[in-house]
Amino acid sequence: MRMMNLLRRIINKFRPQPTHYPKGMNSIVDGLSELVVIGKNFISAPGSIILAHDASPITHTGKTRIEKTTIGDNVFLGANAVILAGSNIGDGCIIGAGSIVSKTIPPYSVVAGNPGKVIMSVDDYMKKLESRNVLYDLPESVSKKHGTGERYTKDEVTEMNKYVMEQFYNRHPQQ
Repeated sequence: MRMMNLLRRIINKFRPQPTHYPKGMNSIVDGLSELVVIGKNFISAPGSIILAHDASPITHTGKTRIEKTTIGDNVFLGANAVILAGSNIGDGCIIGAGSIVSKTIPPYSVVAGNPGKVIMSVDDYMKKLESRNVLYDLPESVSKKHGTGERYTKDEVTEMNKYVMEQFYNRHPQQ
């Protein structure tokens, strides 16, 4: 098991990385990566997958389905979400954890479910979060880095967690 993990790490170290993907992206991207286009300020949670092909027709036709997949600017992709081949996600979308997207999603939409469906606008979602009082400021050092493509250092992540937790306990001293 340890040998397999070591072998995977060595292979991944030398595997060509697409230059058009943001640093620190947590998605697994299809091997046909030149058919996956991702915009600026993309954030993805672990376990998310972005595909440009579908091999299901092989057993019936001997052929595979290949389509370009496009993700706009300022998109968030939740944990374990799957973007299927041929999908087109507009700018500013939020794709919820575990969602399966197989079509075109209009800009500034919040998507959830399997199949992924638009459940509200991003503006409505932000108003909902504000009314629930669950939004917290980030430290300035972290805010400055957002959208630059730079990775956060371990110290910055620690600072961010401490900063956010202080705000949380100030609002909810009983918890």
